[in-house]
Amino acid sequence: MGIDSAGPWHSGEREMQARLRVAERMQDVGSRVIRDYMPDQHRVFYAQVPFLVLAAVDAAGDPWVTLVERDRSASSIASSPDPSHLNINAVPESGDPVRDALEIGDSIGVLGIELPTRRRNRVNGKIVQRSASQLSLEVEHSFGNCPQYI
Repeated sequence: MGIDSAGPWHSGEREMQARLRVAERMQDVGSRVIRDYMPDQHRVFYAQVPFLVLAAVDAAGDPWVTLVERDRSASSIASSPDPSHLNINAVPESGDPVRDALEIGDSIGVLGIELPTRRRNRVNGKIVQRSASQLSLEVEHSFGNCPQYI
């Protein structure tokens, strides 16, 4: 999907912003902080964190979230071959509702947290590959998060 002329916000977000009369301001903010690629610092960041938070929506439309840690055969939890893709060297355990919501073409939200510094980065995308121990996603949105509440 990426970021188009309407900015990074989906239709529901734009409707809410219009009702609150902040649409123009949010368009400006969104265009400055939300990208359709990962900057190099985010690509390095995801390779360094010990775990990731994954979010997905199941077939019934229910949202789920889970934690994953790297597959033991991988040197890091994630890698990025280019700014538009993130490979995650982990999948949720069997029985985890998120596992079944991570098929090719499904949307995924990923949060990385570096606990000692409280640094957080988010990436949203679509799953383009999946194996028994790895997911690959194409980036739609990438941005840093405020560490205030960690």
